[in-house]
Order: sequence, then C-alpha cells, then structure tokens
Amino acid sequence: MAEVRIKSFKKFWPAYVLAHQDKRNQAMHFLAILFSFILGGVFTITHNFLFLVALPFVSFGLGIVGHLIQQGSLPKTSRQPIFSLVADHKMFFLILFGKMGREVEKAKLSA
Repeated sequence: MAEVRIKSFKKFWPAYVLAHQDKRNQAMHFLAILFSFILGGVFTITHNFLFLVALPFVSFGLGIVGHLIQQGSLPKTSRQPIFSLVADHKMFFLILFGKMGREVEKAKLSA
C-alpha cells in the first residue's frame, strides 16, 4: 500500500510531535539544530567551507541517533524532508522556551 503524503504542515506537525515525544530524542534534535546554527555561524565568520560541509552530517547524524535511541529505527518523518526540517526548527524553539511538553500533550489528545 502506498504511503499517504501529508500536504500541509498543520497536519504534519502532530505526527512529527508524536514521533519526537521522547525527551532523549528531543535532546538529540535540539543539539543537532544548535550545532547547525553554530557551524553556520562559524562558516559565515571564517568562510571555511569545511564547516558548511560538516553541517548536514552533524545535524542529520545527531537527529538519526536520537531516533535510534528512542525507537531503534530511522525517522518516519524523513519522507517529507522540508516539513521535517521546518518542524526540527520549530521544536528547537519550543524546547528552548519550555513549551514542547505542552505540544506533546496536544498531539496525544488529537491522535
């Protein structure tokens, strides 16, 4: 059976949250985005392309490790990379401001 692709971020977000409800997974994704900001900033300052090349390996690598720790498998949401990337950054700021727990509870209620 073919997988149904979600066509709006609004519908994608609850599924993403449920796939990322484990705090260890959230921590790995938080670090992934934090390091991507740092590597992007260092590249901007130094113009050393090694930092730019390292960016996707570090950020995706940490995210994948988060899923392996939590689920023992690769992320299901990676089938929609643009939505996943936007959701990673949204989750980063929700964690930063202490609001991710509330999003997890809302997603559980809507499931």
